[in-house]
Amino acid sequence: MSRLIVGPFNRVEGDLEVRLDVAEGRVASAQVVSPMYRGFEQMLVGRPAMDALVVVPRICGICSVSQSVAAARALAAAAGVTPPPNGVHTTNLMLGTENAADHLSHFYLFFMPDFTRPAYAGRPWFAEAERRFAALAGVQARKALAARQRWFELLGTLGGKWPHTQSIQPGGSSRAIEAAERLRLLSRVREFRAFLEQELVGAPLEELLALRDEAALERWRAAA
Repeated sequence: MSRLIVGPFNRVEGDLEVRLDVAEGRVASAQVVSPMYRGFEQMLVGRPAMDALVVVPRICGICSVSQSVAAARALAAAAGVTPPPNGVHTTNLMLGTENAADHLSHFYLFFMPDFTRPAYAGRPWFAEAERRFAALAGVQARKALAARQRWFELLGTLGGKWPHTQSIQPGGSSRAIEAAERLRLLSRVREFRAFLEQELVGAPLEELLALRDEAALERWRAAA
């Protein structure tokens, strides 16, 4: 049996590495290890429980809503609180909004710019990758940044602000949505959908969601 250690991955909140034990060409064991202690667990010791709603979201500037929701759900469970349906719905909308934006962040800002490094200059696809995805200068990267910024206006409406949204509570959300604001929310959803279909997927989202396996994806790609 041999061990393969991949890492460190430093585009996460602290270094991360993957340890694989390989036997006869197959992975026998896989572990994800965070070797750098950051001490977040100690920040809340001795503090009032509700301080978690202020402290925990600031752990990360990318997924602060996820941190807020985790803290709020932990407090709700500890207090025996059951959020009303609308509170759950609003919280899930905020969580989904941030999650969709994170996909853009990781693809356009973290992943694809790596392929524009000089180390790949000899590859036949390098010029096109650089044109599209060079950090801050690529055509698609600039479009994605603009779309992401506009999309986050949803969180400004749903949660008051982003990042570190403070409206998420153990009972749901403290930010009421007015009737007129719903129109702005729908407008942003339509705008973001247009970006995904025209710039990222190149097809209606329903076609992408209908793909069930790799073979279907390959048939779809070939047809396009």
